[in-house]
Amino acid sequence: MVKDDIKKANPKEEEPMKIYDKYMYKSQEKIKNIVLIIAVFIIGFITGYASQINTINKLNKDINDLQENNSSVQND
Repeated sequence: MVKDDIKKANPKEEEPMKIYDKYMYKSQEKIKNIVLIIAVFIIGFITGYASQINTINKLNKDINDLQENNSSVQND
């Protein structure tokens, strides 16, 4: 009966997971989650930074175009 429960809990393993292995597995899962969160943050940061640079360049171009139009109107 106990063996069947262990097989249901750990179908890939024949023996129950040792306490040390449980701690290792939990630590590994925590590290995976932390790395995933950091990777998502970095990707989002880079995307936001690139978007901000693109917006600033577009606004600078619009300002330059308006200044050129304004100077051409004043010269006429």
